[in-house]
Amino acid sequence: MTYKVVSISNKQPTAWYYLQRQFFTSLGEHPHIMITGGGDYGNWGGLASKPKWLYKAIKDGVIKEDYIIFVDNWDLIFCADPKEMMERYFSFDADIVISAERNCFPADLREEFDKVDAPTDYKYLNSGCIVGKTSSILTCLEWMDLENLPDDHYDPVNNCNIHPNDQFEWMKIWVKQPVKIALDYYQALSMTLHDAKIEELDFSEKRIKNILTNSYPCCLHFNGGSKDNMSLREPILKHLNLL
Repeated sequence: MTYKVVSISNKQPTAWYYLQRQFFTSLGEHPHIMITGGGDYGNWGGLASKPKWLYKAIKDGVIKEDYIIFVDNWDLIFCADPKEMMERYFSFDADIVISAERNCFPADLREEFDKVDAPTDYKYLNSGCIVGKTSSILTCLEWMDLENLPDDHYDPVNNCNIHPNDQFEWMKIWVKQPVKIALDYYQALSMTLHDAKIEELDFSEKRIKNILTNSYPCCLHFNGGSKDNMSLREPILKHLNLL
């Protein structure tokens, strides 16, 4: 069994609240592929570029491993060795495991997710952490019909800017289930921090515990409003020696 941590970044983020430096520090010397675009990948066209670039990296043999840990690298940090993530992934008995969050964004498919009797409040798909078989991820990307997925553009008919969202594309795939896809309801692989409160975390041990799910996440994702939530951000980074 071989696996590789993979992420995408079209540029070095400059906003103060991004955590790319901490991402690489937390990952340490673990092997990692960062897809940066350009060349055959083309220019960044917005979030729709993420599945397109990942698809090309798999098809071109840039990613040769059996499994992929596909994560954001601007706002996510590791709390454990990726090997532990893989061990936990296999406990799900699914081809792909995708992170979950409390907020449904975009909300187009909220009713589909609400039909499921989720065991926690983290019941909506978050594409910031996807772990799975490379072949299964490729199948899902093929189902997305990426050739017809537009980049960011202006719609003159409706007089508005259109920003296709990779998370919405993964939501549609989760509904269709071309392969067996599970959501990380208990935040075992990745904890999404949007709407999180500091009192929901236990800092008494080296690893940070999610009190609500009784889990020790392998990575923490500062998605949404948690990016600049100083009462949450600073204690976490300090505890993990990432300040």
